[in-house]
This record gives sequence, structure tokens and C-alpha cells, in this order.
Amino acid sequence: MAASEPSILVQGAPLPHVGRRERAGRLLLLVAALPIAIYLLLPTLVVVPMALTKGQMIQFPPEWISIHAFTDYFSDPQWIDSTITSFKVAVLATTIACIVGLLAAIGLHGKAFPGRSAVVGVILAPIVVPLVVLALADYLFFAKLQLAGDWVAIGFAHSLLVTPYVFITVQSSLVGLNPSLILAARSLGARPLSVLRHVYWPVTKPGILAGAIFAFAVSFDEVVIALFLQGPDATTLPVRMFTSIQYDLTPKIAAIASLLLGLAAIALAAQGALAFRGYARRRLSAT
Repeated sequence: MAASEPSILVQGAPLPHVGRRERAGRLLLLVAALPIAIYLLLPTLVVVPMALTKGQMIQFPPEWISIHAFTDYFSDPQWIDSTITSFKVAVLATTIACIVGLLAAIGLHGKAFPGRSAVVGVILAPIVVPLVVLALADYLFFAKLQLAGDWVAIGFAHSLLVTPYVFITVQSSLVGLNPSLILAARSLGARPLSVLRHVYWPVTKPGILAGAIFAFAVSFDEVVIALFLQGPDATTLPVRMFTSIQYDLTPKIAAIASLLLGLAAIALAAQGALAFRGYARRRLSAT
């Protein structure tokens, strides 16, 4: 009986049937997700044509196409000041959240002790606690420090709100870190800062960037806490939009909402690029 020829399998080459199944699964996921995406995005995208109306009142569909709402926004110093305030608040909150969230995730990584779940629950509590309760507590706290009405107070209050997002993303990045690498670095005499720079940082960098994107978007869009802590020189863009909707509903509001949609789209695209980059690296290292 003739011996059968041995099959040749190139290392790292995907199996044909696996590739076909993966492509079919992606196509099925796209077909299932597309109607859901349209259902979620269509009501939000309505504000874009409303921002292009030529009149002074919001209407849909617009009578004529015009960009006067965008020019009115960029030529109004009050709206520009509120936009700058929102950027300053979001940058401050994101910076604090990245530092605190990174240190908390590293401190709890690989640790098993009584009460660990309670500590994690305290870190994640701002996501669960109603915003009105957080806003009232922040107002009472910063009022005693005579900081209510300052954008710095809003930034610190937002940092409490967005720190859990950084903590969650960094903690997810640390799942793939081998604890023996940390022990090896310490046994070779590496100082804590060296361990943080050469061991933790390469692993946690994607998680920090993803958490920073989420933190910035949440802080920039937050209105309840900013409404409690606002002042004459500390009115964020969402707060000004909220008050203007009640008394001055013009296409300028729709124009600003359209710009915020664009900012959210950029943030989602950046998050997707980071996720795809991490996925590509994992596949490359697996082969």
C-alpha cells in the first residue's frame, strides 16, 4: 500500500476554511448591525440639515441651504468663550483621570486582598451614582472652598466622573501583562519609575489613550455638574446650549450640535483606529 503524501502546512498561514468562516461572520455582523446603527444615528443626524436652514427659526426640512448659523456661532464671543472653557475643563479632567486611573489600575493589578471588590466599587461609583447627587455634593464641597463658579472646580468635579473610564480601559490592558515580568524587573534592581516606564507603560498605553478619549468626550458633553458649578466666567458650551434652548432656539444651536457630532465622530474614529491597531499587533505577535 502506497504511503500517503504528508500534508504541508506553512506556519502562520491561516487555514482556508477559517478565513471563509471569519469573512462570513463579519458580513453577517455587518448586516445585523447596519439597521441598528441607522436606527440609533438617524434621529441624531437630523440636526445637521436643521443647522443649514436659511431662516432664523429651526425647521425641518430646511427651506433653503445656508451656513449663516455656523458663521453666527464663530462670530459670537460668548459662544467662543464657552467653547474654550469646555476645552479647558475637559483637558484638566482628562489629565487628572489618566493619572489617577492609571495608578489605581496598576496598584490593584494582581493584588488579592480582603475588600478589593469594595475598593473597585468605590472607584466605579461615579458611573452609578445619579449625576444630580454628584453635582450637589460637588457644589457643597467647592462652595466651602470658595471655588464654585470657577472652571477649575468644574474640571476637578469632572475628573471624578471620568476616572472610572480610564480605570476600566487600563485594567483591561493589564490583563495581558505577565506578573513575572514585573518580578523580574524588580529582582534586577529596577526602580518603581523604571518599572512603570519600561514594563507598565508599553502595555497600558493603548488603554490610557482609549480612556482619555472617553474621558474627554464625557467631560466636554457633561451639563448637570457644570450647571451646578457654573459662574459668569465659567459657563461651558453644553450649559450655554441648555439655557439657550429655553429662551433662544435658533439654528445656531443645531449648528453647534452638528459640530459636536463631528467631534464625537472623530473620537470614535480614533478609538476604532486604536482598537484595530491593537488587534493587528496581537495577530502579528500570534503568528
